Amino acid sequence: MKFLALSLGIAVAANATAADLMAVSTAPVADLPRGVSFSATAFAADDFIAAKDIDDAWTQPADPRAGRNLAVAFGRAGLDYTGDGWSVGVFTRADGFGRTNHDSIVVYAASDDPLRLLDTNRGYGLDYEFTGFSAHGVRFALALPLASETLSGSVALNLLKADQLRVERVVGHVEVEDGTANIHGVRTLLYDGLDYESPADPNPGRSDFRPATRRDGDGGYGYALDFALRWQASPELRVDLAVNDLLGKLSWKNVPLLTQRVDVDGINETQWLTRPGGMASFNNTSGYQDVDLDLDPRMRLAATWTRDAVVLGASLSARSGVVLPEFSAGWRFAEEGIIALSYETRFDSIGIGVRYGPFQLALRADDADLSAAKALGATIGLNYHF
Repeated sequence: MKFLALSLGIAVAANATAADLMAVSTAPVADLPRGVSFSATAFAADDFIAAKDIDDAWTQPADPRAGRNLAVAFGRAGLDYTGDGWSVGVFTRADGFGRTNHDSIVVYAASDDPLRLLDTNRGYGLDYEFTGFSAHGVRFALALPLASETLSGSVALNLLKADQLRVERVVGHVEVEDGTANIHGVRTLLYDGLDYESPADPNPGRSDFRPATRRDGDGGYGYALDFALRWQASPELRVDLAVNDLLGKLSWKNVPLLTQRVDVDGINETQWLTRPGGMASFNNTSGYQDVDLDLDPRMRLAATWTRDAVVLGASLSARSGVVLPEFSAGWRFAEEGIIALSYETRFDSIGIGVRYGPFQLALRADDADLSAAKALGATIGLNYHF
């Protein structure tokens, strides 16, 4: 059970606060100056382990929440040209989103140290899901013809070419009693990185992905709509609403599918280290499946209040029922300069950002020791106006 932690796509860098935790493009194109812009942004966070270990060997003990645990990862990189009320751009993007419970993390962490589990009589429910993908494409945006001096908006069409895909699901139960465990569960893994192994091979690898015949896969095409609305409620107060990936869809052909079922009883410490890690404990089935992935819409609602050199902000970013609140405070130190701090409450991370003229840089973490940080983020931007 690993969360994909690396991601790359497009985002318009509208401030210096390292805000926008789900990479939602918010600025209507009519409010953007004419010119060329480049931006790259990434954010990875989870509730239970250092972000650098999320898809690697866990070098420190896991510390999960009591209830639902999250892992969020995204990345965007893109180049845009903005004209008079329109824009066009190219981008690459990747997204990872996972949800699990406390018990699943405890059981996974115990795979290398089963005594953590076997010394206490209790039951563990397994419930884990993850969806990650990458894509690249082009984006066309047009300003909405709104008959209002205080309202502006835009709609954008994203045409996508699918790259990688990973969809994983684990459900089951582990019951520990008197130093032994009964393990019953099912894991399904749709992953275009699974290596084919011939059923005739007498020495299969650890994945045991062994369908009857090999098939060539293909990342197909897709699309998504973005919507942005800005209300200048007063000279000092601005409200932004944006929704990305509306009606979004991506497709893949012949994605490797591995289904693993485990039903073992009476596993002690020695058997735990040999049987659950080996294919003898699993009933595996392998095949290929075409996938049409519906993209989860992402939303951001933000309010910004400005007076003299002070800029205050608050926002809510949401996806799949997960809401990430954030607050920011900034200070304008020049006509085109601002420095700001922000704090998001879900992962307790603090961001610091600076924008001066065409340059923007922002960093985010929840711990000064980056090797132990559970949340890490960075944004860099360059905007040339003419």
